[in-house]
Amino acid sequence: MSHTPTDCAAQIETLLDKRGITLTMGGEPTFVPNMPTGAEWNNDAMGPEKLGFARKLTGKLLHSHFKGGLVMQVFGKLYPGEPLPRWNLLTLQRKANGDLWTEPKRFLLGDKAGRNQPAQASRVMRAMIEQLAIDNAPIPAAEQGAKKKTIGWVLPLDYENSAWQSKPWPFDRAHPVPLIPGDSPIGLRLPLSDLPDDAIKRALTIEVRNGALEIFLPPLDWHGFQQMISTLEALSVKLDLRDLVICGYAPFNTNGETTGLGLAADPGVLEVNLPPASTWQEYNATFCAISEAAHRVGLYLTKRSLNGTIRGTGGGSHLAFGGPTPEENVFFNEPTLLTSILRYWQHHPALSYLFTGQYVGAGCQAPRIDEGAEHLLYELESACEGLEKLSYLPSPEMLDQFFRNLLTDAAGNTHRAEICLDKFWNFSSPTGKLGIVELRAFETLPTAEMMANVSLFIRAIIAMLIKRPFRKKLRRFGPKLHDRYFLPSMLLEDLEKICVDIQKAGIDYDPEWLRPVIDFRCPVVGKLSIPGGELTVRQAFEAWPLMAEESQGASTVRVVDNSTDRLEFTLSDPKLAAMGQLMINGVALPWQHVGGQPVIGLRYKCASAYPALHPHVLIQSPLTIQWQTGKETTAALYHYWNPEGPLYDGLPTTDSEANHRRQARWVPLSQPAVIKHPAIAQTAPESTWTIDLRRQ
Repeated sequence: MSHTPTDCAAQIETLLDKRGITLTMGGEPTFVPNMPTGAEWNNDAMGPEKLGFARKLTGKLLHSHFKGGLVMQVFGKLYPGEPLPRWNLLTLQRKANGDLWTEPKRFLLGDKAGRNQPAQASRVMRAMIEQLAIDNAPIPAAEQGAKKKTIGWVLPLDYENSAWQSKPWPFDRAHPVPLIPGDSPIGLRLPLSDLPDDAIKRALTIEVRNGALEIFLPPLDWHGFQQMISTLEALSVKLDLRDLVICGYAPFNTNGETTGLGLAADPGVLEVNLPPASTWQEYNATFCAISEAAHRVGLYLTKRSLNGTIRGTGGGSHLAFGGPTPEENVFFNEPTLLTSILRYWQHHPALSYLFTGQYVGAGCQAPRIDEGAEHLLYELESACEGLEKLSYLPSPEMLDQFFRNLLTDAAGNTHRAEICLDKFWNFSSPTGKLGIVELRAFETLPTAEMMANVSLFIRAIIAMLIKRPFRKKLRRFGPKLHDRYFLPSMLLEDLEKICVDIQKAGIDYDPEWLRPVIDFRCPVVGKLSIPGGELTVRQAFEAWPLMAEESQGASTVRVVDNSTDRLEFTLSDPKLAAMGQLMINGVALPWQHVGGQPVIGLRYKCASAYPALHPHVLIQSPLTIQWQTGKETTAALYHYWNPEGPLYDGLPTTDSEANHRRQARWVPLSQPAVIKHPAIAQTAPESTWTIDLRRQ
C-alpha cells in the first residue's frame, strides 16, 4: 500500500505514460464569504461584493501561482431573467515564452472603487490611436435621450493581414454613438446591427466607470491580441495608468499557447474554473494555491445553516476529464473508455451520492440515469453494446450522438446530468467541442486535502478503467437504489469495493484517505450509550420530490418538497440487535445487516413546507429515540430544528457556534418511560431498509 496520495498519483501517471495517454483534468470549486447574507450569495449570480472578492482573489494569485498573467473581465451567457451577461474574471497566461503582462499593479484588484476621472478615457483613447498608428478619430458614445452626455469613446477596429484596420462609422462628435440601454460596458451596447454592411463591426471602447478605467477589446486572434496587450502595457507604464480593467473578448485561435483561470459569477457562489492540468499533482498544486489565497481574502469552501449544519457551498464542484488536443484525447482514441465509465458509475451508487450536495435524486442537479425514465437503462445498454461492437473508430460527432440524448435529466436538459457531455462535441455551444467528460455529482468539501483525495480517487478509477475495461451489464436496482444506497453504511461498503478494484489494477489507493469526506458528508448527529455498547445515529441522504408546476408571471417554476430528512442507525456490536429493541416515536424498527453490522434507516417529516406531499402528516421532530431491554430503557430526543424556540438568532457566525447548535439538538433523556406495546413498523416494497415514519 502506498504511504501517501502523492505515491498513488505517481502510480497513476506511470500507468498512463506506459499507454501514451495524457489525461487532463479540471474542476469548478466554489467559494462564499464567512457570512454569505446578500442576494448574490443566495440566489443571484452577480453582485458588487462578489466582483470585489473575485478581484481580491485574483490579486493574491497574481503574486503567487499565476505570475505574469493578464487579468481580463470577459462576459458569458445572458440567462433568462438576468439583465446582463454574467462576468468571468479571467487570468490568462502563456504556457511558455515568458509573461503576458508584467505590471499587475496597474489592474483594479480590490473591492474599492477606482480613482480615475472621466477625462482619462479620452486621453487614453488618443494615446492608443497614436500607438496603433490608426488614421481615424475616436467617436463619443452617449446614452440615448435628450442630453446625450458622452460616457465613453469608441474606435472601430479590427486586425487583418497582420495590420490594424479602421473605418469611419456614421457618427461624430455632434452625433455620438447611441448606446443600447443597459448597465454593462459600452463595448456590449454598441448598435452594431444598425451599421452599414461594409462597416467594421468590431470596436475598441474606453470609458471610466466607478473610477475604473475600462478598456474593452474587440474579438482578436492570438497574434493581434498579443500586439494589443503589449501596446496597452507599454502605454500603462508611460501614462502611469492605475485601476485598469481590461475587458471584452479573450483571444481566439491561440493554438494551445495559453492557459487560463476563470472566476465566474454563479448563483449564490463565486465559481473557480480551474485550468486543465495534465497530472493530478499539477491539479492539486493549483487548487491548493487557490484555496490558500481564497482564505486570505475571506472566502471559504463551506457555509453554515441556521440549525448548525455545515455544508458545501451549494454550487457545483464538478470534475472534468479530457485531453490536451482532440488528436490526443483518450475518449476519441479509445471510445469504449466512455462506456466503461458509464457502466462503472451506474454499478456504484457511492460515486453518485457520497461526494455530491445535500440534494440528491431524480430532481437534483446531477441525477443518475436510472433515476429517470424506465426505458433509459435499456437504451443506454444498447448504446454501450453498439459502440463496443463497432469495427471502426467513430468520429467525435458520432460518438457524441451515441449518448447525447440519453444523458439528461427528466426534462431533457443535457447540462443537468450526472455524466455530462455538454463540452464533449457539442455543435450548439461555442465551447462545446472540447472532448471533455464532466462528472457533475461533486460538491465542494471543507478542506483542500479532502478535495485532493476525492479528485485523486476519481482519476484512479478512470486510470483503472483504461487498464481494465468494464463490460458488465447495467444493474437494475429498482426501489432498492434509494432505499439502501441513501444509507452511509451501504455507500461505505460500495466504496471499499471500488478501492479493491483500483488496487487490482496496481494502484494503491487507501480508502482511509476518504474517511474525513464520509464523516463530513454523513456526520454523526448523536450517540446513545446502551447496555453492552452504543447506538450511533448518522445523517443519511434524502431525495426531495419535485412539486407540480406553478405559474409565476410569465414563467412557470417547480419547487421541491424539502420537508423530509433521513437518518441511519447502527449498533457497535452485532450481538446487541438480539438483546434489545430500537424504537422511534413509539415505532419498533427492524434491523438489516451490512457486512454483519446491524443497520436501519429512518425517513421522517422534519419540517413544514408548501407545497409539500402528505399535508395530513404533522412534523415528527423531535424524534424520541429509545433503546429498550426488558424494563430498562435509555433514550434521547433528536431535534431537527432549534430545541429552545421556533427561531434562531441569525446564522451562526463561527464553526464553533454552529457546532454548539448541532450538539444542542441532541438531548439525552434522564428518565424515559417504558413502552410496553410498541407499534410494529410498516414496510413497503420501496422501503425495507429505510422505514418511513410518515406511513406509521
